Amino acid sequence: MSISHAPEHDTSSGRRVIEMKRSIGPRVPAVVPFAFGVYAVLLVALTLCKGYLSLGGVWNTGAHHQRSLDLVLFNGFSDAPIWWGPWANTIGNVALFLPFGFLLLVVLRSRSRFPLLEVIAYSALVSLIIEVAQFVFAVGYTDVDDLLLNTIGGALGALIALKAPRDAVKGLCWTLIAGCVSILGLMVTSSLR
Repeated sequence: MSISHAPEHDTSSGRRVIEMKRSIGPRVPAVVPFAFGVYAVLLVALTLCKGYLSLGGVWNTGAHHQRSLDLVLFNGFSDAPIWWGPWANTIGNVALFLPFGFLLLVVLRSRSRFPLLEVIAYSALVSLIIEVAQFVFAVGYTDVDDLLLNTIGGALGALIALKAPRDAVKGLCWTLIAGCVSILGLMVTSSLR
């Protein structure tokens, strides 16, 4: 945050008055909060509504009406019913939080001293909230792997935002919105069958 001194005249006495203005850096494009909202809907659909919505049959909705707690890291690789299942889970959990990290860093970049650390902390917190909600409401598998992989995804998304040119943020947000809406549409249409 920088403070600038802009001279102004006080018309009642003719004296010069120094007004201090706070600058919070470049404004966040208006599309960013909109993209965050659309992404949040997709995040809830993919994590808390898997018992009701599927994505083209990638998962069995009936299998997600349960309460399950897994506190052992990466044990899915040792007892996987399908060889590609653990890989899809790993890549999917990282990819799921890439937009979260990207968008949050864009918001925090000019407002925080340590935006990358904050993104990592918020990614872990949001993932933990989702995992606890899945357990409490018996809507899926609560897994420590998901917490770790979501946090890594948030950190990678933040690193992408740090490297992306600021003028590319709007276009990337619109691309993200289109992708989220497409996935939501596929989930709804494939679940109606």
